[in-house]
Amino acid sequence: MRHVHVVKRLATAGLLATGLAATATPAFAAPALAAPGGEGSAYGLNVTGPLPVPPVPAVSSGGGPVSKSLLRENHTKLVNASALDVTASAARARSSVADLSVPTAKLLAHAVTAKCVGGQGTAHLARAVLAGKRLDASPPPNTTVPVDIDGLGRTSLTLNKQQRTSDGRLNVTAMELALPGGKGAVRVASATCGRTPETPSEAPAPTPVKHDLPVTG
Repeated sequence: MRHVHVVKRLATAGLLATGLAATATPAFAAPALAAPGGEGSAYGLNVTGPLPVPPVPAVSSGGGPVSKSLLRENHTKLVNASALDVTASAARARSSVADLSVPTAKLLAHAVTAKCVGGQGTAHLARAVLAGKRLDASPPPNTTVPVDIDGLGRTSLTLNKQQRTSDGRLNVTAMELALPGGKGAVRVASATCGRTPETPSEAPAPTPVKHDLPVTG
């Protein structure tokens, strides 16, 4: 009987030791899946060509919101603007420009705004006028209108320009005035955002909308 009792005690001790060992072993959880990468960015004004203006003000963020403001931009005679405000986070971006003036193109606007939220973009033009004709306040994506620039010739103005970046994010530029002869461009209020899709090549490209006259009625 004593022998049986000892065997039982040893067996019990062995089970307890096994349980303690199992408890002491760290539990490795399955690694969490990383969220799709995303970065938002925005700028108020950019000019390329003979009299370049780098993107100003400009921000970018892969996390929380980052903002910048610029009181006035008038470094060149080509374009003037005031109260340039931009903000960006991983999934959204916004840019607004007030008191826009491009004298040689007879282009004026009280305010120009581009927004990008979750990969969807919009543009809004407040009291925008081209050669005395009122522009649509909420133009469809990639609306183009003809423009005559004094001393340079005929070109085009693209409103609410939307295009995908190489990583699948959406870029929205409220106004893009091409300089004749492919010599550059004036870009006003640009915002980029969106989570990178798994198959960016499958994202549908916006359909251009062309207008012969820059009028809304």
